[in-house]
Amino acid sequence: MQRSYFDTAVPIAALATVPGESALAVIRTAGKGAIELAASCFSRSKALETAPSFSLVHGELVDSVAHEAVDEVLASVFRAPSGPTGEDSVEFSCHGSPAVIRRALSLLESAGFSPALPGEFSFRAFLHGKTDLVRAEAVQELVSTASEGGRAEALGRLEGGLSRSLKESRASLIEALAEAEARLDYAEDDDSPSGGIEPSLILELRDRLASLSSTYAASRLYAKGARVVVAGKPNAGKSSLFNRLVREERSIVSPEPGTTRDWIEAGIELGGFPIRLIDTAGLRDSTGQVESAGVERSRRLAAESEALLYLVDGKVGLTSEDEAFLALRPDAVHIWNKADDPCCGACPPGFLRVSAATGDGFSELAAALEEALAPSFGRAGVASGTSETECAMRVASERQKLLLDRAVSSLDGALRAMESGASLDALVLDVREAADAVGEITGEIVTEEVLEAIFSRFCLGK
Repeated sequence: MQRSYFDTAVPIAALATVPGESALAVIRTAGKGAIELAASCFSRSKALETAPSFSLVHGELVDSVAHEAVDEVLASVFRAPSGPTGEDSVEFSCHGSPAVIRRALSLLESAGFSPALPGEFSFRAFLHGKTDLVRAEAVQELVSTASEGGRAEALGRLEGGLSRSLKESRASLIEALAEAEARLDYAEDDDSPSGGIEPSLILELRDRLASLSSTYAASRLYAKGARVVVAGKPNAGKSSLFNRLVREERSIVSPEPGTTRDWIEAGIELGGFPIRLIDTAGLRDSTGQVESAGVERSRRLAAESEALLYLVDGKVGLTSEDEAFLALRPDAVHIWNKADDPCCGACPPGFLRVSAATGDGFSELAAALEEALAPSFGRAGVASGTSETECAMRVASERQKLLLDRAVSSLDGALRAMESGASLDALVLDVREAADAVGEITGEIVTEEVLEAIFSRFCLGK
C-alpha cells in the first residue's frame, strides 16, 4: 500500500547526498522513535539513545542478524522539537561507497524505517512549523541551482526575507478585513461603503504585491538561463567567439561560408548570470534549402534572445546588411572582430575591438555583456551589484506568481468597489480573497493536495 505524506507517525530514512561513489555520504532518519530505532543498528546503542540533541556519537552500523559491522559512522542526534524536522532525528555520516549505502539503507529498513518520499523531510519540517512553503521551495532551488546568482537568490529566500514581507502584507489585509467585518455586524449604525478600510492602504498593498509578481521573470532566468545569441554574417568569427566563451571547441571553425547551418547551444556563467550561449548560422541570403532554414532560425533566435552579440568582420567592414540587422536590435553588443589581423580596419564608434582568435578585448566584452543582461536579471547594472535584500524579495516559482496575480486582481476589485460605492459585502469578499491568496503562498492556508504536489517535486533526502 502506497504511503501518504500525511502518514507522519511512520519513521523515515533516505540518502541525503548524491548517489554514487564519493568520500562521504549522509543518511537521514526522522520520526517518532527514530533515535531508538537507529540505536538498534548502532554498535554503541546506549550512547546513542542517551545522547543530547545536537551531539555527535562515533561508532559502527552493525547487522545484528549477520553479526557483522557494515561501516564506521558518525551519528548526529536531534531531539524533538529541535532539529531540522521538529521530530527525533539521527543523521549517519558514512563512507560514500554505493555498497555501503545500499547495505546501510537496507539495515535501517529492517529496523523499522520506511523509505522517505521525495521532499518528505522538508514536508515534516513544514508541518512542525520549522519552515513555510516559500522557504521550503527555496531549499529545492538551492539544491538545483547551477549559478552563483541563482545560489544567492535561493539563499535569500531561504533566510526568510520574502516570507516576512508576505506575512506582513497578509497581516495588514487581515486587520483591515476584521475592521470591515465588524462594521458589517452593525451595518445599521455605519453606512460607510469602505467599512473603515482606507483606500490608500489597499492601493499600497496592491502595488507592493504587483511589484513582487513582476520579479518572477528575473528569477525564472536564474533557473533557466538567459539566451545570449552570437550572430553576424558568415565568416565574421561567430564560432571562434563561441568556442572561446565556452572554453572548448564546440563549433566548427572554417573559412568556408555557411559552415554553421544550425544553432549550437552551451551553458556558461558570467558574473553570476547563468547563460545559454547560442552560436547561429551566418546571416545572409541563401538559395540552399538547408542553409536558408538555418538562417531563418538564426533570425528568430536573435529576436527572442535576452542579449545579442553581433559580430562584424573588421577586415570586411560594416555592410548595409549589418546596419539593417543592428537597426532591429539596437541593444545588441556591437563587436568589431579580427583585431589581431593587420588588415583589420579602424573600429567604428560604439563597437568593441575584439579578437576571437587571441582573446584580446574579452574583458571589455564580458563587462558589456554583463551590463546588457543586468536589466533582464532585475539588476540596475553590474556596478550596482545585487544585495541580499534584493535577492530575498523576489518570487521564484510559477505557483507564487499566480497567487500574487490573484491577490492583485482581488485588490483591484476592492478598489473598484470603493470607487463605485458597491456594497460592503462585495468589498469584504475581495479583501478576503486577496488575504487567502497571500496565505496560500506561505502555506498559512493550503490544501493537502497542494502540499503533496509541491513536495513531490523535491529530491529524495530533502
